[in-house]
Amino acid sequence: MPLFVHILWHMHQPWYWDERSGRFILPWVRTHATKDYLFMGRLLERFPSVQVTFNFTPSLLKQIELYLAGKKDRVMELAEKPVLSLTEEEKREICDLFFLVSSPLVFASWPRYRELWERRSEALSSFTSQDFLDLQVLYQLIWFDPLLLQEDGDLRRLHEKGRNYGEEDKTLVFEVTMRVFREILPQYRKLLAEGQIEVTFSPFYHPILPLLVDTSLAQGSGEPTPVPGVRYAFPQDAREQIRRGREYAREVWGQELCGMWPSEGSVSEEVLWMAQEEGVRWVATGEEVLFRSLQQGRGENGKAPEVLYRPHCFGKDGRGIVVLFRDRVLSDAIGFEYHRLSPQDAVEDFVRRLWYIRKSLPQSRDYVVNIILDGENAWEYYRDNGLPFLTGLYEALSEAREFVTTTPSKYLQEHQEVSVLERLLPGSWIFGSFSSWIGHPEKNWAWERLFEVRQEFEEVKDRLSPSVRERAYELILQAEGSDWFWWLGEDHPSPQKRVFVAYFLGLLEEVRGLLHAGRGSEEQCTRGTLWP
Repeated sequence: MPLFVHILWHMHQPWYWDERSGRFILPWVRTHATKDYLFMGRLLERFPSVQVTFNFTPSLLKQIELYLAGKKDRVMELAEKPVLSLTEEEKREICDLFFLVSSPLVFASWPRYRELWERRSEALSSFTSQDFLDLQVLYQLIWFDPLLLQEDGDLRRLHEKGRNYGEEDKTLVFEVTMRVFREILPQYRKLLAEGQIEVTFSPFYHPILPLLVDTSLAQGSGEPTPVPGVRYAFPQDAREQIRRGREYAREVWGQELCGMWPSEGSVSEEVLWMAQEEGVRWVATGEEVLFRSLQQGRGENGKAPEVLYRPHCFGKDGRGIVVLFRDRVLSDAIGFEYHRLSPQDAVEDFVRRLWYIRKSLPQSRDYVVNIILDGENAWEYYRDNGLPFLTGLYEALSEAREFVTTTPSKYLQEHQEVSVLERLLPGSWIFGSFSSWIGHPEKNWAWERLFEVRQEFEEVKDRLSPSVRERAYELILQAEGSDWFWWLGEDHPSPQKRVFVAYFLGLLEEVRGLLHAGRGSEEQCTRGTLWP
């Protein structure tokens, strides 16, 4: 019997749009649009027999929509400005922002950029106007995917040119950028209409749903977790994030979506009930949640028990929601290991592991392996943005009769039998716990600041006008996003940590401004909003 293989590529970026400044605070939605979002859809189209799932968070789709409406990020503004008009402060900003790269692999394809990067410490004192102009162009070019660089004549010419760019070259770069934005959604709508992909959604602003239901759930997620000094418990917000996410996804894709990838695979029994009541038919999470719920481990030599490769139904009284569990070993191999191997060796290892799983399972029924991971960030560490590896992977899955790619809705339609899951412990796809978002003093500090504003809103919301109430609540939902908590603490260091903190506090202060209209700003800034 063949082994069914389900791959879900998760696409997400934090909410970077700042209504007050009228720009995106960071450029990463745009850079991943030109590097990953269109690329992943176009590449899959070359392998029509391969079926996969794409998860797009509504907050990401909304930001794509804003770019299409002409909104810009600060990097874009600085790159577009004529080099001879740059002020000293703007040059300083360029030096701060245009050397942020995730992987040294970029230097192999862009030697002029490497040259400028190596001189970055002396940039303000020694860079010529041509140096700044080259940096303005190159920092945009390095974020284009290899298919575009090969197939678009203008981009290919700029790549081959390599240096000594002119102002007119920037115009070409941003014309292609906007064309990419225009093509992203039509590309996926086409794949969806042809039945090659399933599309899923996440809660709108990517919150950790169980922690919105009750932060005390963190203590039941498998690790000793110091919780904040307040109990954040607003289950209505969790439901609203699900509802808004599903409604917006319906508008974008023109149909109801059956599946939901809970932000960071974070689930609890309460969250599953909410999702089911909101019309979600299936969700997915990490294997650690399954094993903890069943009180068993992965097994000897990392061998996963067959229970991992079966869909499970959680429910009672004839109602239920299907839960799929991610194979951590295979998913993390793609996300964190295979970039160290040659593309051929990586694909061979992947197929070998699938063979091992198939051989270890009883042949009396069908099984499905769920491979779920980030569909954008991993490729920065692969050669050519993962193009050789992904091409080899899709080729192998196309040719192997022993493996059949599928999507959850298709698999569940063809396989009615699912295992019953009588209980589900709270957890996420990262260690099966919530420690990435709560427990560290800085993370708990953020929950306490959020609680102050959320509680105050609850107390006065009925006295607010409908427009003010809706705006304040929208900002609270944005502040509940997982990313603000992720970047606090010592576990996820980032040179942009202060940017995230400032934006998070700005959201809370804007809510207070709405709630305290006419009281001035002093009170808004005296209730514990200072960085610890």
